[in-house]
Amino acid sequence: MKYLTALATLLIFTSAHASYFATQCSNSNASIKWETGHNSNHLYYSQPDMKGVSVSYYKLNAEFLDEVVLREERVHNCGYSSYTKVFAAKVTFTPADQHPNALDFLDGEKKLTVEVICTTHMNGRSACP
Repeated sequence: MKYLTALATLLIFTSAHASYFATQCSNSNASIKWETGHNSNHLYYSQPDMKGVSVSYYKLNAEFLDEVVLREERVHNCGYSSYTKVFAAKVTFTPADQHPNALDFLDGEKKLTVEVICTTHMNGRSACP
């Protein structure tokens, strides 16, 4: 029984798969920034004449336009792999169909267009040959 318990424990711990994913974006003065992934899924909007607003990223549609990759790196080692991409893009946010009031804090058209720099990072365990 001890042998079976030890074998089961070994299999569980050696097959556990830890991973991480996040994309962080910001415009030049950080008045609009957001993060998606394991840590957070919110857009933060602030202007000098107003209190900052946080909106769930899932309440928005994001359309990435004119994306330019500035740097891309892939690492694949025995037991570990990662991917990093730094890119610039023009992004337009509109409310998702299920959340038509998500951008009500904006005056006029309920649409937000911004030029940003983003970093995407992913990592996890990988198989060994």
